[in-house]
Amino acid sequence: MPASSGFAFPPASVRPPASSSYPGYPPYAGQSGGASWPGAWHPAQPPYPGYPGYIGYPGYTGYPGYPGYPGYTGYPGYPGYPNWPAWPGYPFYWQPGLAAAPQRPRDNYQMVLGIVGIVGSALALLTGLVLLILASFALLLSVSGRSTSTFYPLTVQTLVYTSAGLIGGSFCLYHSIRSLMGKPSRILKMPPFWIFLIGYLITLAIGLILQATQQADSFLLLTTILILLTAILPALTLFTLGLRLLRQARWSTSWRRFTLALTSGATLGILLASLLELSATLLIAAGSNLNPAFLNDPSNPSYQTGQRTFLLILAIVVAPLIEETVKPLGVALLSGRFTSGIEAFILGMSAGIGFDLVETIGYISMGYSNWAHVALVRSGAGLLHGLGAGMVALGWYYLVRTRQRRFLLGFACWLYAVLQHALWNACGSLTLLPAPVGPTLESWQLNLGPMSFGIDELLIILLTIIFLVLFVLIVRWLRAHYQEATPAPAEDGGASTSGRAVAIGV
Repeated sequence: MPASSGFAFPPASVRPPASSSYPGYPPYAGQSGGASWPGAWHPAQPPYPGYPGYIGYPGYTGYPGYPGYPGYTGYPGYPGYPNWPAWPGYPFYWQPGLAAAPQRPRDNYQMVLGIVGIVGSALALLTGLVLLILASFALLLSVSGRSTSTFYPLTVQTLVYTSAGLIGGSFCLYHSIRSLMGKPSRILKMPPFWIFLIGYLITLAIGLILQATQQADSFLLLTTILILLTAILPALTLFTLGLRLLRQARWSTSWRRFTLALTSGATLGILLASLLELSATLLIAAGSNLNPAFLNDPSNPSYQTGQRTFLLILAIVVAPLIEETVKPLGVALLSGRFTSGIEAFILGMSAGIGFDLVETIGYISMGYSNWAHVALVRSGAGLLHGLGAGMVALGWYYLVRTRQRRFLLGFACWLYAVLQHALWNACGSLTLLPAPVGPTLESWQLNLGPMSFGIDELLIILLTIIFLVLFVLIVRWLRAHYQEATPAPAEDGGASTSGRAVAIGV
C-alpha cells in the first residue's frame, strides 16, 4: 500500500509463520491495482475536486495625499485528493495448494488407543486363522462319525472362537485404522428390543419341538444354527432393552466403541479368564495335594471327597473374582474418554455380552442332545455377564472421572458384580455339596412335560428374574442421575443423539 495511505505492512521478519496464519483476502473489485472480487461492495472512488480559490478584495482608495492600498489577490484553489488505492488484502501467508493447511494438534491418547487397537486386531485375526484350520479338522472328524458327542462340541466352540477372531478382529482393525486417520464413527443405534425377544421365543420353540420329537441329533446343521441364535438373541434383547430404558437421557456412544468393547470381551476377556482360571486351578490343586486328573474321574477315590469341595471353591470364589475383573479390561482402556456413567455402563455391558456369547454357546453345544433345555436355563447368562461387566466399567468411571468418594464407589461396583456372580454359581452348584445334602438335592426333579428341572436350575431361573428387576432399577437410576450428561465425547466433534456421524477417535 502506498505510504500516502497511512498504513504499511510489517516486514517479513516479524510476520507469523505460514502454518499459523489464514489465507489473504483479495483486493476489493474495481479499485486501482486490485483484482476483481465478485460481490465486492466497495467501488473505486473518483478523485475529489479541489476547492475553488477565494476572490481577492479590491484595493482601498487612498486619501488625498495618501496612495491607496492594492487589492488582495485571491487564494489559489486546493488540488483534489487523489483516489483511494485498492486494498492489497491481508498478508498473503497461506493459500490452498501452496502450503499445508493448519491442522488440529494430534491427540496422543487417541493415537495410542488406535495403535493398541491395530495390534490387538492383528493378533485376533491371526488367532482366528489358526483356529479356522483346527475347526476344519474337527469338523471333518465330526462328519466322519467319529465320536460325535466329543467332536461336535469341540467343533462348535472352535468355530465360535474363530468367528470372534476373524469377524471381531476385522471390524476392530477397520475402526482402529479410521481412528488413526481421524475419521468419524456413527452414533450407536439398535432395533427395538422386542424384535430380538420374538426371534428368541420362536427359536426356543423350534428347539423344544425338535427335542420333544428327538430330532436334535438328526439335523446337526439346523441344531448348530439354533444354538447360536439362542445365545445371541437373548443377549441382544437385554442390551437393546437397556438402550430403550436410557433413550430419554442425554448421552451417546459410537459404533466404534461398541465394536471394540464387544470384541474385547469375546477375545481378550475369554483368553485372560481361561489362562487365569487354569493357573488358579493348578495352584489350588497343588496346595491341597489334589491331582487335577481326578476331577473328571468318578471311579477315583478322591473324586467324592475332594472334587466337590474343589469345584465349589472354583465356582464360588475363583471364577467370580477372575471373570468379573478381566471381562471389561478392554473397556478400561477407554475410561479416560467416558462422557458419563451411562456410556461406561453400556460399553462394559457390551464387553460382558461378548464374553457371554462365547461361553454360553460352548455350554449349550456340550449338551446338544438336550440343547433347548440348556438354552432355557442359560437365558439369564447374558444378564449375569452383561450387568456384572457394566457395573465394573461403571466403577472404572468413578475411579477415573470423579473426585468424590471415587474409590468407595468404584470398589462397591466391582464387589456387586463379584457377589452377583458368586450367588449365581452357588445356586448352580448346590448338588456339589457334601453328602447327604448334595446327593439329596441332585435326586429332586420337577417334571414339566418333556422337560425336567433340578433344584439348581429352578434357582437359576429365579435369579434371572431377580437380576432382571435389579437391571431395570440400576438403568433407571443411571438415567435419572445422568439426565444432564454431556451428549458426546469431547474428541467426537459434538456428537448428539440426533446426529448422523460422530465419534472421531476411539
